[in-house]
Amino acid sequence: MNKRFLLLCCLACSALSCKVQLTPESIAKGWHAYQDAKKDLTPENEYYVGRSVATNLLSRAQYKYIEASDFQSGQLGKTTAYVNAVGNVLAASAMGEPRKDDRPSPIAGWHFVIVDDDTINAFAASGGFILVNKGLVKTAKNEDELAAVLAHEIAHTVRGHAIGSIKKARMAGVYKEMLDSTVQLDEQQLGTLTKAFEGAMDDMIDSMVVKGYSRDTEFEADRIGLKIMADAGYDPQAFIHFLEGLEKKTGKQKGGFSSTHPSPSDRIAKLKAEAAKLGSVKVPKIRVERFETAIAEL
Repeated sequence: MNKRFLLLCCLACSALSCKVQLTPESIAKGWHAYQDAKKDLTPENEYYVGRSVATNLLSRAQYKYIEASDFQSGQLGKTTAYVNAVGNVLAASAMGEPRKDDRPSPIAGWHFVIVDDDTINAFAASGGFILVNKGLVKTAKNEDELAAVLAHEIAHTVRGHAIGSIKKARMAGVYKEMLDSTVQLDEQQLGTLTKAFEGAMDDMIDSMVVKGYSRDTEFEADRIGLKIMADAGYDPQAFIHFLEGLEKKTGKQKGGFSSTHPSPSDRIAKLKAEAAKLGSVKVPKIRVERFETAIAEL
């Protein structure tokens, strides 16, 4: 049994000013829970956690997503169906040649929702749930640029970039089980502790929405997203064009997308050589027409 676990027992109990009953049984129970939390999430875990995260993110947007009435009747509206079609082509491309440590294909497929918000932003929860703000979709000038946006978010999911935050939330639950097993808590202390762990999901989402991923993680999602869209037949240069348009549109904007992603110029500098290696693709007329038709009402 490692020293870190025993230290956590002592620190947690000290912080709560509780009396400790470190029996062999309670220590063993806490240790097994601690070990279990260190295991990778299963696809089933990722699905249910991702669905919870996506629901929480939608609640923060007051559940405003386009074509909501179609959703409620069990259908996908025209624009949402189009984005899901493009997204699923890219997802199939992403899962075609898995890299080392890629996450398995989501057990319930991929789900793309357009949040009715003109703020430029997008989020990828685990389990195949991707939310893209209307403002980001409107920033794309054609289907290939839209594919760049979706491929970047798909890359986050495929590489399991949200898992780090999810593991922290899971570990919080373990510490609660550990404390319940080793500490005598009065009603007030238990209420305080329970409330703290109820906020674990919110803390995880705040880290995604406010702090964002590390620069290296975002650059990895760009690099893999570029390969995903190229393998799906989209023009790799469209990723560069999208970032150039994004830079013009956001400028020195603070907050939101700008606070959770590296600057477009930094991303362009990292991607240009990779995009050049992949060449360019002549965009078929049909792709231009269906994009214009699909987003006409946004």
